[in-house]
Amino acid sequence: MTNITILKDRPGVPRLSLPGLIVTPDWLVQYLDHPTLRLLDVRPPESYDEGHIPGASQVDLAILTCTVNGVPGMLLSPALFAAQMSRLGVDQASVVVIYDDNWGMPAARILWSLARYGHTNVAVLTGGSDRWQEEDLPWTSEPFLPTPAHFIVQPDDDHIAAPTWLLRQMDRSDLVLLDTRTPGEYIQGHLPGALHWDWMNGISLEGWDTMRPAEALRVELADLGVTPDKEIVTYCHSGVRAAHTYLLLRSLGYSRVRVYDGSWLEWSMKIMKEVSIDHKT
Repeated sequence: MTNITILKDRPGVPRLSLPGLIVTPDWLVQYLDHPTLRLLDVRPPESYDEGHIPGASQVDLAILTCTVNGVPGMLLSPALFAAQMSRLGVDQASVVVIYDDNWGMPAARILWSLARYGHTNVAVLTGGSDRWQEEDLPWTSEPFLPTPAHFIVQPDDDHIAAPTWLLRQMDRSDLVLLDTRTPGEYIQGHLPGALHWDWMNGISLEGWDTMRPAEALRVELADLGVTPDKEIVTYCHSGVRAAHTYLLLRSLGYSRVRVYDGSWLEWSMKIMKEVSIDHKT
């Protein structure tokens, strides 16, 4: 099966077809010089300066977030997000691959952000920088300056659960709220009716891969009541860990998955004051 198609908006320029939302180093190394590939490195600047995958731009996750109504860590507005993506050389023709050094968690947050704003031609590199270096693949300390592009925002509400939407939908029998924080955080308080599944259940601490074997995860999630026929809303403290579980579920074939961007931070600061519900049951 080929990984290349021809772009309609750039005649003669091939574009990669991603094999999925998670790609391997073996796949990526074949296409490092491809003209439509955009690599985003979500590690700290000092780590990037010491070495990175050739052609990767360093991205601070914080530049893609802002404070909204007193809640920090929220996704940027469409215009500001478009400006940041344009600066990074990302447009609608780009194939974006993101990596980090934390099992793909911050990378997943950017993947979700792009999907929320209409760009789904994006994947996370499994194993991140650790596995890449372990496999002795191309590595450089030369900084990369992307050519600015023009990113067009096309918001897709199917990827986000706003609090107003949540309050209207919470009684649905086919809706699952999935709390991806630690057990201690969950016990202290959670969204009404939320199931608990620590995001780290999705990874193996014995390696760098973004997710554990798919079949084992499907069985574990099904036993919890998280099944593909339901709509899943993931949340954590501020929406980053929840994005990793979003990526995992989408990769497993769950077609209806949303992230509650404000997560527990917004709910506990704002919504709990407005809704009289027991948040420990």
